[in-house]
Amino acid sequence: MASLKDLLRPGRPAKPAPDWARPLFAAELAPHLRRKDGEVLVWTIEDRASKAAITDQFKANAEEYHRRYAASDHFERLFRQGLEATGVAVAEAPLILDLGSGSGVNSIVPCRRLFPGARMVATDLSAELLAMLAAYALDNAAADAVVCVKMDAMSERVTPGGFDLVTGASILHHLESPERGLNAAARALKPGGHAIFFEPFNGWAIMRLAFERILAEAELRGDPLDPAADAVLRSTIRDVAERSDPDTTTSWFRNLDDKWLFSRSRVSASAKAAGFETVRFVPHRGHPTLYKDMTAVQMRLSTGRADVVLPDWANAIIDSFDAALTHDAKRELMMEGTILLTKAA
Repeated sequence: MASLKDLLRPGRPAKPAPDWARPLFAAELAPHLRRKDGEVLVWTIEDRASKAAITDQFKANAEEYHRRYAASDHFERLFRQGLEATGVAVAEAPLILDLGSGSGVNSIVPCRRLFPGARMVATDLSAELLAMLAAYALDNAAADAVVCVKMDAMSERVTPGGFDLVTGASILHHLESPERGLNAAARALKPGGHAIFFEPFNGWAIMRLAFERILAEAELRGDPLDPAADAVLRSTIRDVAERSDPDTTTSWFRNLDDKWLFSRSRVSASAKAAGFETVRFVPHRGHPTLYKDMTAVQMRLSTGRADVVLPDWANAIIDSFDAALTHDAKRELMMEGTILLTKAA
């Protein structure tokens, strides 16, 4: 397999955007990022074409290309899980619009595996991440089936009713208005079409409660936690509190990357208002040691270290939460889940 650097060298003739993609937009597709030979990697539907180039920093980081796409298996499992649990059948060889694609690892690559013959429009505000996806498509003989477009996918530049499936892997919780994303998905779909989103939910409040109890117990015992562990617990508590019911009027909220932890009721109401007839949820986890495992993940991801652990008495508190909530309760109070929406026929 060629590296991304190789793919950015001259060697392929320039091609226009595929004919199937042009009617899906309310404005003309214009070149945004090209290879040295002139072939377009990323399109835009802004009013004038950009002569932007791939940056040296992007090329220097091109070795991440292979490792990044090896991570798609996890998201393919989530797609399969959602479709199998709900019994939803996507149209054969579907037209797919992906919102906030990035490099396509979470959505475009899994959909290409799951839906043979699919033609996909990948959208993002980052042209360089889309260039990485375009390079992947070239490398895998999928350039005619994947069109990368730098744009705000929540805008009205997408032709209404053009797509069979809309996907968004961890995109809604980044938006100031998740309703805008749901409206965009409903507007883009054909009648009877489906949308699939992967999002975090407010079941994280259980982790907040467990961590608050551990901090209180540490103070009562006079047994301070490892400073790194203490910082993880406090930051998680603050994060869950702030994202569960955020004040959307503040500059802090606007500057926050991960903005929301959703409730099922909010998503259901917003989806119905957008024009979706059916709203389904599929929790991602509910196993017996869920909170113990997620605590370990938080410690590792937040510190970048494997040696930051809680004392035995603190782990016993986490275990008590795992023991108190049944499998079904953990799934009802889900921390992460798939949202599968169907537009009225």
